[in-house]
Amino acid sequence: MSNAALLGILGGIFYFQIGESGIKKSENCSYLAPISTDILAFIGGIILQQQGYKNDLKLVEAIGTTVTVIHIQQYLKHKHKLK
Repeated sequence: MSNAALLGILGGIFYFQIGESGIKKSENCSYLAPISTDILAFIGGIILQQQGYKNDLKLVEAIGTTVTVIHIQQYLKHKHKLK
């Protein structure tokens, strides 16, 4: 795993946790967004991450990884029905 990908993972976790920590789940409207939003953001993030890695563009790789991680967390917290 590259340093840019690791930075993106940490950035995504940090961003999501800070963004979600001050908002009650009942007051957060991100769960109202259709799952297609998370799917498209996930695909876009993966494309950015792969293109950044392939072309040695560390910032693009980190941003793509961050977007991917944020939308995975959003899906798991608000849309996935794990019981």
